[in-house]
Amino acid sequence: MPVRQRRNGQLLVTRVLSPIVCAGLLGAAAPQPGGLEGVWRNARNTIHLRIASCGEALCATVVWANPVAQADARKGSGQDLIGSKLMTGLRRHPDGKWRGRAYVPDIDKRASATVIQLKEDQLRVSGCMLGGLVCQTRHWQRIG
Repeated sequence: MPVRQRRNGQLLVTRVLSPIVCAGLLGAAAPQPGGLEGVWRNARNTIHLRIASCGEALCATVVWANPVAQADARKGSGQDLIGSKLMTGLRRHPDGKWRGRAYVPDIDKRASATVIQLKEDQLRVSGCMLGGLVCQTRHWQRIG
């Protein structure tokens, strides 16, 4: 039952709205157990990334890739996929999202990156180029 108080002629309802507002604010920024650090695979299981600390931010380094993914990256960038950093400068923001830069080796381009941890073992990674005109979203599953 809400507590109603009068202040300067206005009726205030405090016990109902305060917990709802607080839960909404805390829910968006609440850290997920386990955090981002660990080994993740993409939905097609063609690439595995290790997300770890890189100085004051996190980065994602390719630790395994199937032969097709390796060949595609080599065609686009001329470099080996394994050992390359696909995400750098990931920092947690007050809204609970992680933001940094993504590297797309197939086309040898960089993009802005936003990472949202949906569950302890699931990430949604979005990358955008050309001021947000070209964007893609991928899901990643924790494997270690």
